[in-house]
Amino acid sequence: MRSLFLLLIIPHLLAAQQVNRTDYDIRNPGKNMARDCEQSNRVMRQMPPDVRFSTVIQHDSVYIMLNDVRWFQELFTGKNDGIAIDLVQQEQYACGQPSVKPVSFSHRGFLLPPVYRNELFRRTRVSPDGMTLTGVGKLPPGFRSENVEPNYLILENRNLCHYTAVVNLDYQGWKLLRMGLYYDTLSREVLTEKFKELSKTIHAVVPFEKDKAEYKPADIQPLVDSLRMTDYAITSIQIRAYTSVEGSLERNIELQNQRAQSMINILQGYQSEKIQAEVSAMENWVEFLTDIQKTPYASWGSLSKDEIKEKLRAPEWQARLEPILQKHRKAVVDIRLEKRLNYRENDPAELKKYFRQVLAEKDVEEAVYLQQIIFHKLGRQELPEQFLHELEVPESLEFGRLLINNAAYLFDREFTNLAEATLAFERLNKLMPGNPQILFNLCALRMRAWVMTDLLTEPPTLRRDIEALRNKGIPDPLVRRLLINYHIILSEVHMRKQNYAAKDKALMFIFQAYQPLKLADTDLVNLAKYFSHYSKFDWAVRMLQNRARALDASEDLVFYYLSLTIYKKAATAQASYRTIMLNAVNENRARFCSLFDSSSQGGISFQLLEDEFLKRTFCENCK
Repeated sequence: MRSLFLLLIIPHLLAAQQVNRTDYDIRNPGKNMARDCEQSNRVMRQMPPDVRFSTVIQHDSVYIMLNDVRWFQELFTGKNDGIAIDLVQQEQYACGQPSVKPVSFSHRGFLLPPVYRNELFRRTRVSPDGMTLTGVGKLPPGFRSENVEPNYLILENRNLCHYTAVVNLDYQGWKLLRMGLYYDTLSREVLTEKFKELSKTIHAVVPFEKDKAEYKPADIQPLVDSLRMTDYAITSIQIRAYTSVEGSLERNIELQNQRAQSMINILQGYQSEKIQAEVSAMENWVEFLTDIQKTPYASWGSLSKDEIKEKLRAPEWQARLEPILQKHRKAVVDIRLEKRLNYRENDPAELKKYFRQVLAEKDVEEAVYLQQIIFHKLGRQELPEQFLHELEVPESLEFGRLLINNAAYLFDREFTNLAEATLAFERLNKLMPGNPQILFNLCALRMRAWVMTDLLTEPPTLRRDIEALRNKGIPDPLVRRLLINYHIILSEVHMRKQNYAAKDKALMFIFQAYQPLKLADTDLVNLAKYFSHYSKFDWAVRMLQNRARALDASEDLVFYYLSLTIYKKAATAQASYRTIMLNAVNENRARFCSLFDSSSQGGISFQLLEDEFLKRTFCENCK
């Protein structure tokens, strides 16, 4: 979800098509800014970054929102301190149109009359949690709320001291890091040929030859050999096919789709089971622009796509750049495999009979293997839910691993609730006191219970119990994830008490603790949103920037990195920034173009297009 907008101070650069020239009684402090804006500058410097202004249009009314009433009162102390709204329209940023110069020092669009202190306070409504909502004007006739963004002016003694636009940034959608319960699975020592993984994903990069539309079986034989298709069947395949950038876009995409389908046909020939396939094809602008940066062709990075293609029509340039281009023709392939099971493992009646047999023989390793098969089939709904309950495992120490796994699975699949799962692991803790997997799961369950309480209070022993898991043999990355989640919740406790210093201490712990971890893209985005929630935008950028440049970065990661940086001139001026934007275009062109919608329509801001570089990229890819 999207909540309060992020402040963005930007200079007066632009006027809207429907403008008014009046400044009302607003004064330009000019060189006397430090003197005439002393009070508002001091308040803005002292204001914690967690305190945020935003503007919102409801029907035809414009409102200012602030999430801490105390700072609202601090900012407007004099009777001539106030706010004015500058309405900026989307039409002024149309492709093919030059930007219009401002008509006044005070605004770039249509300026609404200022509202000063006494009237501001009269119009302000304060919610129980300190959020203020203040009406500051109405849209003039002919203005449509979906095509307007309200920038606001902060006035001190009628002097224009701050001109502020907003960008729409999603920092509320963060979640805790995933902390599934601990399963006691087969150790590597016993993970022999008999105990293969039941399912796995193979990631591979397969090169293409220039102008070659089809594969031959021999071309991908090394890939087939790595799949061990006598032991595994392919269930699905995802292919992202990349072509080098020379030639027409239509022909390039057609060629890549042919190549991808050819690969699928060959793999389908090795098995009778139907392969579910997903194919996307695109030109590899990301790696092209990256690879030319440190070559004599670096200046090409400032050219449009059409200009680069025009240059590459010349055989001479194609020949010179072929060593670079040949690396860009490839398929990035993710293949999902499932182990081929024998009759006894595959038939429900035989599986149940065999599981009971190995329990009677006290063959725990074989029982754990069969248990994994059962969990796998339950997850695919190939077995009924009651199947697991029909396989009674004796509550004894020798079968503890099976009992731990059953309790964890029932909770993870939501067959039991939090209270039932906690009781189950507390019983197991009495049966197997000090078992590290049980202690880990109890900490994870206590964490979930903490999140679900209405009145957040810090559990006095939870952190100590989590840290003690290291001495029990729980791997450090798992302990770190628990501690990160602990401090995420703790920061919310401190924030509710408006204890900003304690909250910042919890944030710093998280920032330092996550760095040794190898986090998946999903977790990186969650943490970045969390840091943004507390206005640590630079931390969020640092943790995403390397992955955002990678060709295989997830769509959500690339787009969240853009939302954090696209309004910063220092970021967009970097030569590599265009590659990140084109990465986003490759992932989801429509989503990229919607970044430049109005903030009320879910975009970041159409005022981003004031940046000529961004406008050129937008118009090239979206219009």
